[in-house]
Amino acid sequence: MYLKDHIVRVENVKALQALDAANIDHKVIAMFMSCEGIPMQTYEVSAILNSYDTLGAKKAPTKKIQALINAKQLGEEDESLPCPASY
Repeated sequence: MYLKDHIVRVENVKALQALDAANIDHKVIAMFMSCEGIPMQTYEVSAILNSYDTLGAKKAPTKKIQALINAKQLGEEDESLPCPASY
């Protein structure tokens, strides 16, 4: 599973967190998400929940953030690329 293909909405992550907070087994959560059209395995549920919790734990330097934003804007405005990046 590729995260960017399926877990692109915060609502999906919030659903995972709510189910986990209710002490529902990760295997059951994976089955629920699969039934909702997002094929997942148990280890993926655990990895997403653990990774999401660590996001924002460390602040990135402003210069690096600005460089990433500028690079993304350059890519969006470059008409020589065959197609725009899709998410």
